Amino acid sequence: MASVSNSARKDDAADASQFLSRLGYAILALAAPTGVVLHELAIFVLFPIGVVLLTFAALLDPPAWIGQRMLLALTQPVVLIGLAGLAWATLSILWTPFPVAAGQHVLKLAFWGVAVWLALTLTREHARATDLYLFPIGLGLLMVVILFAWAALRQGAPINYQRILDGNNVLATLLFPVMGGLAARGRNGYARLLLILSFVYAFSIGSTPTMFALFVGFTALSFALSDLERTTRDLSWIAGGFIALAPLAVLIDAPLARLVMHAKLPSLPAPFPSLAIAFDVVTHDKLRLITGHGFETVARGLRANVLPPQTPRTLLFEIWYELGMVGGLLAAAGAWFGFRAIGDAPPRLAPYLTAALACNLTLATISLDLADMTWLTAVAIALVAADVAARSQYRTTRPSASHLAHF
Repeated sequence: MASVSNSARKDDAADASQFLSRLGYAILALAAPTGVVLHELAIFVLFPIGVVLLTFAALLDPPAWIGQRMLLALTQPVVLIGLAGLAWATLSILWTPFPVAAGQHVLKLAFWGVAVWLALTLTREHARATDLYLFPIGLGLLMVVILFAWAALRQGAPINYQRILDGNNVLATLLFPVMGGLAARGRNGYARLLLILSFVYAFSIGSTPTMFALFVGFTALSFALSDLERTTRDLSWIAGGFIALAPLAVLIDAPLARLVMHAKLPSLPAPFPSLAIAFDVVTHDKLRLITGHGFETVARGLRANVLPPQTPRTLLFEIWYELGMVGGLLAAAGAWFGFRAIGDAPPRLAPYLTAALACNLTLATISLDLADMTWLTAVAIALVAADVAARSQYRTTRPSASHLAHF
C-alpha cells in the first residue's frame, strides 16, 4: 500500500508540474508578446510570472541532473562574457553621472539573467508538441493585435505609436526561433507563412529598422541552410569585427560624409547630426573612449538635456559610449562566441538560430530605444522558444539543455 501511495503522489506531482509548466509557457508565448502592444508594462509583469510558474513546476517534479545542468550553464563562454559585462557595468556606477538610475538598471539586468538561467535549466528533458505550438500561435495573435492597434490609430484612437513599433520589434525577435520550432516538427509551410506575414507587417507599419533586420535574418537563414558551418564562422567574424571596430567606422564615415555633402554634418538632416556627435565622442576625451562615461548615461543624459537631442540611441552606440572599449570588446566577443556556439544546437534548429542572432544584432545596431528592457525581455522569450524547440527533438541526437545557454 505504501508503494502504491508513493507512486500516486509522484504521479500527482508530475501532473501538477506539467500543468504549471504548460501555464507558464502559455503566459510567455501568448500573453507576454501581445502585452507589449496593449500596455507598456504588461510584458514586465507577465514574463516573471511565466518564469515563476516554470520554477514551481521544476520544484514539484525536479528534472534529472538539475544541479549539474544549472552549474554547467554558468560555465559557457557567452554566459561568462555576459557576467563580465554586467560586472563592468556595475563598476561604471562609480563614475556615471546617474548612479541611482544605473544601479537600478544593473539590478534589472541581473534579474533578467537569473530568470533566463532558470527558464532554460529547470525544464523537463523532453518538450511536448503542445508546448511548442503555443509560440507560433502567440506570434499569430501578436500580428492580429498589431493590426487592430494600427487600424485603430489610423482612425484617430489615442494609441501610442511606439507600442506598435515595440510590437514589431518583438515580432522580429521571436520570428526565427518560432520558425525553427515549426521546421523542427516538419511544418515548413507554416514557417514560411510566418516569415511572409512578418515582412508584410514591418513594411505596412513603416518600421525600416525592423524591415532591414528581418532581411538580414532571412539572408543569414538562406546561407545557413546551405552551409551552416561556414555561415556561422563568417558571421562570427563579421559581427564581432563590426562591433569591435565601430569607432573606426565612425572616424571614416564622418569625414567622408562631410566631403560628399560639402556642409557641416550638424546642419544636415538625420542621420548626419547623430554621426557628427558620434565622431566627437570618438575624437575627444580618449580616456572616456576606454572606460566609457558610465552606465545609463545616454538615456538619462537626454532626459536631463545634458546630451544633444541628436545623440544616437542605438544599443551599439550606447555600449561604446557608456561602457567604452571594455564594453565594446566584450560585446564583440559575445557575438563571436554566440555564432560559434550555434553549431551545438540540433541540426534542424541551428539555421534558424543563426538567423535569429543575425536579426537581433542588426536591431541592436540600427534600431532606437532598445535599452528599456522591452527588447531584452522579448529576447528572453525567444530563448525559451528556442529551448522548447530543441527539447522537442528528443528522437534525434541533441545537446543537453544546458548548452542552449550559449545562445
